[in-house]
Amino acid sequence: MALNAGVLIIGSLLWDTDRQGWRDARLDVNRFEVVSAPIRYGRRSGKRRGYTYTMVFSRCAPAGHARVVWCSHTVASAEDLITEAVKLWEAESLEKDTDRIARGWGCVALLCNPERKIPANIANEWARRVEREPGYGKVSQTLEEGCLINKDGLLQMDWPLRVEEGAAVELDLLLVTANDPTLTGTPPSYPSVETITNAWNAAEQKHADYFWNNTDNGITTFQDDEIRARLRPRNQA
Repeated sequence: MALNAGVLIIGSLLWDTDRQGWRDARLDVNRFEVVSAPIRYGRRSGKRRGYTYTMVFSRCAPAGHARVVWCSHTVASAEDLITEAVKLWEAESLEKDTDRIARGWGCVALLCNPERKIPANIANEWARRVEREPGYGKVSQTLEEGCLINKDGLLQMDWPLRVEEGAAVELDLLLVTANDPTLTGTPPSYPSVETITNAWNAAEQKHADYFWNNTDNGITTFQDDEIRARLRPRNQA
């Protein structure tokens, strides 16, 4: 049985030039859906992005808009699925030939369409692969959100619906990259919009392009209007 798979994208995997090779090789970029997803800006990045904030899944966040892009290869076996996951993680981590699907700061997770008959061996082999991965699944959530990724590497979210008409995405499997948010305080909480925009305003202008490129590509969050009001105007030094 050949299954149709896609990638649920919530950030720079969709538009970053450093990921163009992966998109060309693994995605059918013209076949996509705009979907609802619980997302927000919440992970403080490193030097590459000027210590500014990037997108994360957040189970209690109001729905934003993300994009599901179809994979250009079907999945006929667990090995096929794992190959897609490894290639996805290479694009996310900007590392090559590591055979990894995670680091301490994030991982690839799987979402199965509950309305489709997915062969048991696919999910079972995926769980076994996850079990062998060092540091897998360390993606924090707040206390009220609970677990985002279970021990079998499955994303604990509803199957996404298309924004336009509310219908379920017509795929069998979805892969995602889920990164660990930067939670602070007691109890742990996400950074405020003020903290997020202050980081962009203090950094080089090019780093705020992460926000603008997301919105240009239809990736939006409940925070966007407030971010826009606080962020220095686009292309202003």
